[in-house]
Amino acid sequence: MRTQLKFRLFALITFVNAVVGISLGGLLYTIWPEHYFVWFPTIPLFYWVTALIMTYCMEVVKHKGGDISITTYMIVRLCKFLLACIFMWLYATKVGDKLRTFGFTLMLFYFIYLTMETYIIYLYEKKRMRRENRLKNG
Repeated sequence: MRTQLKFRLFALITFVNAVVGISLGGLLYTIWPEHYFVWFPTIPLFYWVTALIMTYCMEVVKHKGGDISITTYMIVRLCKFLLACIFMWLYATKVGDKLRTFGFTLMLFYFIYLTMETYIIYLYEKKRMRRENRLKNG
């Protein structure tokens, strides 16, 4: 992947993470303070780190194998889901405070990042299809 595209993806991930994290955290803290939990900032941080790692892993696979397959994408999705379950379990066993709100927030971020990762894979596939068309036509 070109450095410019990689930077744009990292910037998109960071921007979405900041906007959603600050907005939701602000809403919970000001409007629904009874639902705010001290560990809230760990959720956006968790998804930001895993999204960056996912993008990096897809890049490594692309350089080693040429193209990203749907199998690779699904393995990354499974890993992220398992990490989210482990994160939830750790929170439940170590903290246990406002578990329902924590779980809902974790799930909300999961679906936001699922959408964003699908868009990232779309960009990879779009680039691959352009490259194949250029090779085919010229």
